[in-house]
Amino acid sequence: MEYDESVFKEKANRRARRIWFIFAILLSANYGSDLANGLSSSTYYIIFLALCWVPIISGEILLRVKGFATEAYKYCLVIGYGIFYTFVISTTESPIAFTYILPVTSLLVLYKNKKFMVTCGIVNSVIIAGSAVYRYMNGFNSAADMKNYQLELACIILCYVCYVMSIKHLNESDGAMTDSIKADLKRVVTTVEQVKQASNSIMDGVTVVRELASENSHGANIVVDSMDRLKDNNERLQQSTDSSNQMTTDIHAQVNNVADMIDKMVVLTAESGEHAKVSSADLDSLIDTTKTMASLSEEIGNILSNFKDEFAMVKKETGTIENISGQTNLLALNASIEAARAGEAGKGFAVVADQIRSLSTDTRASSGTIKEALTRLDDTSVKMTDSIEQTLKLIQLTLDKVMLAAGNIAKISEDAGELDKNIRTIDTAIKEVESSNIHLVDNLTEVTGIVADMTENVTDSNEISKRMLSKYDESASNINTIEKVVESLMCELGIGGFMGVEDLAPGMKLMIEAGTDDKYYGELVSHADNIMTIRLNDESVIADNTECRIQVTVGNVLYCWDKVCINRTGAARTYSVLIESRPKINNRRKYPRVDIDNPCTITIKDIGRSIECKLDNISANGFAFITSDDYFMNNKTAQISLEIHDFALTRHNKLEGRVIRCSDNEGSYIVGCQMPDDDFFIRDYVSGRLKREKNQRK
Repeated sequence: MEYDESVFKEKANRRARRIWFIFAILLSANYGSDLANGLSSSTYYIIFLALCWVPIISGEILLRVKGFATEAYKYCLVIGYGIFYTFVISTTESPIAFTYILPVTSLLVLYKNKKFMVTCGIVNSVIIAGSAVYRYMNGFNSAADMKNYQLELACIILCYVCYVMSIKHLNESDGAMTDSIKADLKRVVTTVEQVKQASNSIMDGVTVVRELASENSHGANIVVDSMDRLKDNNERLQQSTDSSNQMTTDIHAQVNNVADMIDKMVVLTAESGEHAKVSSADLDSLIDTTKTMASLSEEIGNILSNFKDEFAMVKKETGTIENISGQTNLLALNASIEAARAGEAGKGFAVVADQIRSLSTDTRASSGTIKEALTRLDDTSVKMTDSIEQTLKLIQLTLDKVMLAAGNIAKISEDAGELDKNIRTIDTAIKEVESSNIHLVDNLTEVTGIVADMTENVTDSNEISKRMLSKYDESASNINTIEKVVESLMCELGIGGFMGVEDLAPGMKLMIEAGTDDKYYGELVSHADNIMTIRLNDESVIADNTECRIQVTVGNVLYCWDKVCINRTGAARTYSVLIESRPKINNRRKYPRVDIDNPCTITIKDIGRSIECKLDNISANGFAFITSDDYFMNNKTAQISLEIHDFALTRHNKLEGRVIRCSDNEGSYIVGCQMPDDDFFIRDYVSGRLKREKNQRK
């Protein structure tokens, strides 16, 4: 709020008016009760009311006419109430009536006018003295009355002396405050000018960073689009590759199948050759056997012809024998007849006997001939039997050879069928291989196009990434400039009195340097005015009245006092530090980070809840972890403790931090934390890791 003198004058007038009005009501009521009780006359009360309220009404008119901020109102108040006060104190018998002026005079302090207050005091003293003389002349001249007159005058004079001293003190205080404000204002103006210049520098840097961020955002969108196309092309490439791989597998299987079939065909061809050779030999043997059978058949034909002739002769001889037999039967019949005649048969019997003898001779001759013929037939039969047996053997042999040849021919026919089947299969496989090769060529053509698109996208993304990298470098440069400006500004703010020990809070981490190499770490216990109470982490002892340098971590900055005096207290490891100057403000150092994926356990201090997660990176004054718990999205100032599992620094695997950022990566939350102080062991560990990784890349 801007200072306006008329406003405060108006407030003073309004407050004085309000008190004057209330006091008039109280006095009117008090003296009204005296009138009701017969302690005063009505004439006196009417004069009392007139002298009491006429000045108030006059003051109201003055305020309405001149305005509530007019200075004339205080004179109206003093004069009007002075007349009323003179009347009351001169006419009343009460020894405390002189105090009626005190509430009103206390209001005059509001105006803080020493000269006006002295004038009022003199007039008031004159009124007290005049009223004492008036009353003394009216018979109030006893020793007690004189004592009261002295007391009244002394009390009024002392009140006004106090009022004047109070006004003087207020004016001096206001003057000192004004001088201090002027000095502070000058310092503020200087600081504001520096802030203005720094703000301009910051705004320039922020403008550059914003423009670079906008350009990088556009470039990132292009890279994302390229990556999306690259992803689609990669999926298509994967599909084509899978298809080509499947086709190659099919081709390989078909080729292996064809090779197996060709091997079988070679074996079958070899077997068919062997079968053909065997069949050829069998056919040659069959021809020889057939020739032998032809010769035997011719011989059998001759034998059969001879057998026919011999059989005809035997048949002829048999006819002769039949004739002889017939004749013999006839002779026998005749002999029978002759025998029947007995005696007379002598002659006839002799004839029969001669005939029988002749037939017997012929029969014997025929029997010999038949015997010879049968002998020849027997020989012929034997020859025929031998020939037939040989023929049968040859026929059996021929049959066997014919069966063997038939088997070989069937085998050759079967092999030929198998060869035909294999040839058909090979033809089908070759056609499938040809079709697969066509598809493979098409896939390779598509893959070539996809790879070309991917190469183009990667090239574009690479160029954009290079441009973004250069912009990031420029952004980093601007951010460094901003940090330097802010750090310088914060130092000026600290020296200028805007930052100091009042910003400290219990639990803040600190470091004490007592000499060149002696460093002690601890935390702030409490502070009062310019005294800090601290507790060290170890049992190290610092001598009393040692001049040290102390550094306290306050958020992102360090409050540094170069010369402080430290003394031990009664408690162990506890010291008091005397601060006699404003701090120097330094921005906390930025340490390099290294990627690390160790599992870890996060414990939220306020609620004692534990979360299993994985580290993302770590530095000497901060770390980041990845979790699927969304707690940190709405609790970005949570205090946590961290325990790193399987960490190389086993004595530094438990850290503390404050959540400063949390980003959502599709349900995977990356949480960044700042440690309360710097851990130089982790700094050395990170530097070593980065150095080794750099050497490995070389």
